[in-house]
Amino acid sequence: MPSKKISKTVTADTAKLLQAGEGDRVDFKRGPDGVSAEDLVAFANAGGGAILAGVDERADDGGAQVGVVVGCDVGDGTILQIANKALGCIPPIAIDVSIENDDDKSFLRINVPSSATKPHCTPKGVYCTRAGRRNRALHPTELLKIFLESEARAFAERFEAAAGRITNELGELEESLESSIQNMADQLGWADSKLGDTESALATIQVYVTRINSETNDIASRLRTMFRQDKRDDPVTERERNKLRGELVDQLLNDRKLLDTLAKGTAAVKIGVEGKAAEELTKEDLQAILMDALKIVTVNAVNR
Repeated sequence: MPSKKISKTVTADTAKLLQAGEGDRVDFKRGPDGVSAEDLVAFANAGGGAILAGVDERADDGGAQVGVVVGCDVGDGTILQIANKALGCIPPIAIDVSIENDDDKSFLRINVPSSATKPHCTPKGVYCTRAGRRNRALHPTELLKIFLESEARAFAERFEAAAGRITNELGELEESLESSIQNMADQLGWADSKLGDTESALATIQVYVTRINSETNDIASRLRTMFRQDKRDDPVTERERNKLRGELVDQLLNDRKLLDTLAKGTAAVKIGVEGKAAEELTKEDLQAILMDALKIVTVNAVNR
């Protein structure tokens, strides 16, 4: 059974709902028996809302329809019946039930939040949503859209978790691979000193080195592909980008003539890099890094 809260008076939010009348956010029921599975499904599939049981709808002095508390049974048995209707929906709907009082008249407020597991349907397979003062059936296109959004959200959450783990473990993987290569290199030196420069020994060791290099490239290629598909920054590329940017900033700070030249335009400037940076960074990356470094140096000069 959902948690039961009790208020000795009508809460401020409920008072606003009573005054506003039935609509997208609220529905009035004269008695708890009037709360149906369709009502719960409609709010859960829409933006959520509240059902006030023990409230009648009447016209005020100005002719507007408002809610008037008439009271109803608020015992545990009644609340349990409503909870069972929520549990009977497919998938079950989470609700929150509270008891409020207007003088000597008690009534129920059933809060139905917009569901993260929508779309919901009744035990009879009816899919509906809230539209103004009433419930209406979901059109097939609306139902399909909700299904697709739900599946896309679930997939994104799973992929986000997997991609996050890859990001955290990529550095450790790179260190492990570098360690394996370094270990093989050490063994190569040991074998050369112990066995002499024999063709068979070197050929055997070369096979191991080639295999490790191949496996390293395969794993790196697969990980890079996943990062590109998810439009994530590759931590290895980002490391080389930051390293080069720092080197350019230092060089510009120490070479005023070069700084003045670049300040006049960077279109014709070419940056030459070697090693890891040459493998990881494209021409577009180099140009963008140069612009960032120039901007950093210029800002520092202005702030001094």
